[in-house]
Amino acid sequence: MIALLVLSVFVDGAGYWYRIANHYPLTGPAPHLPPNFNGWQLYLHKGLDLSGGTDMQLELSNFPPGRDRATVQQEAIDVIQKRINALGVSEPIVTATGSNHDRIEVQLANVNAAQAQKVIGTTAQLVTTTWVSDSSITNGPYPGYRPKITNLRSSMLTGASASLDPNGGNDWVVNFTYNSQGASIFSQLSTNAYNACPDTDCPQRHIAQWLDLTQSDVDNWNQLADKLYQPFDKGGKLLSDPQILQPITGGQGFIQGNFTQQEAQNLATLLNSGSLPVSIKVISSTDVGASLGAESVKQSLSAGLLGLIIVIIFMVALYRLPGLLASLALLFYAGTLICLFKVIPVTLTLPGLAGFVLSVGMAVDANVLIFERFKEELRAGRTIGAAVEAGVRRAWPAIRDSNTSTLITSVILYFAGAQEVKGFALTLALGVLVSLISSIIVTHNLLAIVLNFGWARSDGALGVVRGSARLEAQHGRA
Repeated sequence: MIALLVLSVFVDGAGYWYRIANHYPLTGPAPHLPPNFNGWQLYLHKGLDLSGGTDMQLELSNFPPGRDRATVQQEAIDVIQKRINALGVSEPIVTATGSNHDRIEVQLANVNAAQAQKVIGTTAQLVTTTWVSDSSITNGPYPGYRPKITNLRSSMLTGASASLDPNGGNDWVVNFTYNSQGASIFSQLSTNAYNACPDTDCPQRHIAQWLDLTQSDVDNWNQLADKLYQPFDKGGKLLSDPQILQPITGGQGFIQGNFTQQEAQNLATLLNSGSLPVSIKVISSTDVGASLGAESVKQSLSAGLLGLIIVIIFMVALYRLPGLLASLALLFYAGTLICLFKVIPVTLTLPGLAGFVLSVGMAVDANVLIFERFKEELRAGRTIGAAVEAGVRRAWPAIRDSNTSTLITSVILYFAGAQEVKGFALTLALGVLVSLISSIIVTHNLLAIVLNFGWARSDGALGVVRGSARLEAQHGRA
């Protein structure tokens, strides 16, 4: 226990020291701070109601003919959920709304509205085109040529990721990998482009990649070229239009587009999550401020601290030294629970804070049972060591059964309850589990250690008149 305490203070303390030294906020992710063992930095993740974020209302349209609207809506929710998960958002809320299965509400903590719209609202079909001769084309990058959509489909992608340009430099690119069918088609396309003309700068030597380019866009190329051929980050649909210097086999390559790191990661997220089955329109998007959440956190923590102080006073007044040791165990309990919140990580919401504060009271309940049994054993004339062991052993069945019933309720709330109560159920369940360790292991061992000292074994320190002393007092009165 001491080794774990030292390790946790060192790891978490080093993170706070790094933030202070570099003038970074004490909460939230920090640049260049190494992640912990499961990929997250050690910090408390706050929900939308505490940290602010985005609340979006989406409208679905252009449903595929003949398909059940509820099924299509659920498919859209699944795609949106994948995109959100890739952003690293904790406990996002994505719910189906609308009586006609045509609305979706999305709540994201620590994500601004502009970023959320870019990732969520894009259809995300990667379209590959070659350039073919067409004398009617007088506009665009290559007069006399129009793009031709190939049979290389976005569904043939098996993965996409963002990285720095492998050829060097500080530009970010999106690496992609096709399945065997896509690799074969891409190999043939690149070979044809390479052999199309001896001039290395002719349009046929280029293969362009677009996001959501449609056949209608191609048919109206003269009117739309100037708009569509704009880079993706400038509002166009073009991702890249590289010159093919050699045939590309193996189904792997990368997309260049003068991307920033965030743009490359967003595009990789879109490609990995698949395309939306319907068109999506953002009908409202609200940046939720954290001022109300900050005030709520302040009030909740103040209430929790006040409750903790009152509980400590009550325990010390009623149980003397054992009550003081139980209060120390409570500090261990609170520290361990916060550690779990950071490592798992648990997204703290207002209901989650309520579960945490409630679990503090439940942690005390187990200690009360142990101390009452301990006092009964002392009154019966047992030695202090035997009373400690017997008190823990006799209290354990009641502690186990009461906490098990609470755990069952928490599990039911988490898996069958509404999204808003999941945070409450999770923090309450973790609190119950940690309180078992706190009461049975920590309190038990603190009692066993401290009660070895003579000053701690007096009736005044223990808050009880032991069996032999009780008999002497009764004889004296007689």
